[in-house]
Amino acid sequence: MRKYIATNEIYKYKIIGVDDESGILDSLKVFLNKAGYSFTGITDPMEAIQRIKEEHFDLMLLDFIMTPIHGDQVVEEIRKFDKDLYILLLTGHKDLAPPLDTIKRLDIQGYCEKSDKFDQLLLLVESGIKAISQMNQIREINYKLKDTYDKLENAYMENIETLRYTVEAKDPYTRGHSDRVSEYSVLLRQKVKPF
Repeated sequence: MRKYIATNEIYKYKIIGVDDESGILDSLKVFLNKAGYSFTGITDPMEAIQRIKEEHFDLMLLDFIMTPIHGDQVVEEIRKFDKDLYILLLTGHKDLAPPLDTIKRLDIQGYCEKSDKFDQLLLLVESGIKAISQMNQIREINYKLKDTYDKLENAYMENIETLRYTVEAKDPYTRGHSDRVSEYSVLLRQKVKPF
């Protein structure tokens, strides 16, 4: 289970950038570190896949056109073991953007054109971090609800068991009746074949 991080603690969110141009990664590192994010840049897409297997990252900035494999192939590999990683594709040219069906199929959250101005990218990153934070909160609430549901179910079963023993203790005729009915029900079900 992932650790949940408060929304105002952006410096704890980890971003990985994957681009075969080290200059882009250097620029992203300076820009995103200045914005308060922890950034790791990797030029080799195969190394990035392995790193994501071994280490938790919240968001990935991924170049679409790379060697030896393109960004969509990187995402296909990552989605085999990590469905939660928030992924933004970076494209050098608008006409080289991935098709919309690829973005949907691989559960890519968005894409952005590379440029010397990172304002739009930072806006997408901050939007992604907010979405990640909200999903973490929802997971935490669901976990707590499941725990509460399990406790309620156990309490209910204990109450039914107590009620059964109470009824059986008052009337000698019904003592053991519930157990016998349960046993006969199981035996009947075993003998009766489904249609």
